Amino acid sequence: MEDPIHREILEEHARSPRCQKFLDSFTHSANWISEKTGNRCEVTANINNQIVRDIYFKSQGSALSIACGSIMCCEVKGMATREVKNLCFSLSEYVLKGTEFSLFGDLEVYRTIIRFSERHDCSLLCWRALEKSLNH
Repeated sequence: MEDPIHREILEEHARSPRCQKFLDSFTHSANWISEKTGNRCEVTANINNQIVRDIYFKSQGSALSIACGSIMCCEVKGMATREVKNLCFSLSEYVLKGTEFSLFGDLEVYRTIIRFSERHDCSLLCWRALEKSLNH
């Protein structure tokens, strides 16, 4: 069963996504194309002193991928890059393998998303682009 609060959060982020533009100049960027769906996401970020100062995304995919990209940007802005890398890994492990993980903020929506395996790829699309950008 889907949590109505989670649905409301996802719908709000899909209707009015935050951080959905490109930076004129950035220190990190990457894109990810899903082999499963062909959906794509590009992430651009400014990282200074190992802190994510600004982050934006552009997703060509489902409403869920857009909502999750918006949530991602809101949650990681201001975080240290090592924390963001850990978050990318832990969230992916949680979604794909059910590994225990403490969700916070709007990331709580993943408690509902994990119940729908057909949506896992969309929900992680932007996270994969972010992780790739941090590993370059």
